[in-house]
Amino acid sequence: MSVDLSIAARLFAIALLLCAFIGTARAQEYDPPPATASAASPAAADAEGERHADERALAERRQRMIDDCEQNHGSEIDCTRETDTELRAEGLQSGARVIHLRPSAR
Repeated sequence: MSVDLSIAARLFAIALLLCAFIGTARAQEYDPPPATASAASPAAADAEGERHADERALAERRQRMIDDCEQNHGSEIDCTRETDTELRAEGLQSGARVIHLRPSAR
């Protein structure tokens, strides 16, 4: 009986090792190699810089709009909502994509 258990334990250990090896191999397949400085193209770096500049400009514009609204109307919460709504509407008009946090009410 102990011989059968010993064989079963060995087979089980081999199966676990095989699963671990296959899992590691698959994980390495899906993990892209790290980008090196020489591999990054100047065009990609320029695009990334432009994206950051656009985000920074949008954040500054949003803050200016909120400040103007607060000076004219007063409430920070209402001004934040109003500004975000205006900026979303402008984004829709220019073809920006919108991520909906809730499903539409039907």
